[in-house]
Amino acid sequence: MTQLMPDNSLGFLLTDLSRLFRQAFERSVGDAGLELTPGEIRALAHVARYGGARQAVLAERMGVEPMTLSAYLDRLEARNLIVRTTDPTDRRAKVISHTARANDVIDMIRPLAEQIYVQITDGIEPGELKTMEKALLRIRGNLAQHAPFAAMQHDLMPMAASA
Repeated sequence: MTQLMPDNSLGFLLTDLSRLFRQAFERSVGDAGLELTPGEIRALAHVARYGGARQAVLAERMGVEPMTLSAYLDRLEARNLIVRTTDPTDRRAKVISHTARANDVIDMIRPLAEQIYVQITDGIEPGELKTMEKALLRIRGNLAQHAPFAAMQHDLMPMAASA
């Protein structure tokens, strides 16, 4: 047997689902003619969800290099969609929050995300979705406990409740 894991192993399924979901979302954003790149939208979504988090925490949460996130944030800040403020507990760190103007942009993006959600959940019963969500939250929690950024997890505590 040359396979490390069976074809439908959880890791491969999660990776494929993530890739396909991202591609569908990027296509949808491109088709909508929004003036933001998919990366900028992802950054804005994370800022809106975890507003008040440090820039380094957001980069880790997004799985991108801090310099990559910084470039996204520069462009979002230039459009008055986010603000960077000095962290009151550490002057070297920046805390990122979204602006009122960002809410308008998010309102334009929400229908695209909802349409994709309807497509990807087609044929799945509400009870199945709830069970799957609960299991995925548990998996995410298990992984977060053992991840290098587990020490920063306290900055993201609302994620389990709001996911």
